[in-house]
Amino acid sequence: KVQVKDYSPSNIFKRHLSEMLGVISDTERLANDLSSADLIPYPVKDDVITTNVSRYHKASKLLNEIERPLRVFNKPEILNSYCEVLKKQENPALTRIANDMLKELGHFCVTVHK
Repeated sequence: KVQVKDYSPSNIFKRHLSEMLGVISDTERLANDLSSADLIPYPVKDDVITTNVSRYHKASKLLNEIERPLRVFNKPEILNSYCEVLKKQENPALTRIANDMLKELGHFCVTVHK
């Protein structure tokens, strides 16, 4: 039996979640950029910047915050906005992941708009 990939925005994000957790290095910059783009609320940004916890914990908090509207609304525009911020992080691994997600999102848009 062939398994078909689900190209919905929330599932695309989920497929890349653990890899993103491993490569996000500058959580403060990402939090500032997401907040500046109105993609996360200020209290989340403030918590990531001021709390003295591990980089992994901060990255996990940011990615959970990103995932919430994707689960609720599942709109391609939301994932696209997040990917654009990820690409601006000057982190080659994050840029590659964002580009991969955008490529998968293209499959979703083509399928939905046929």
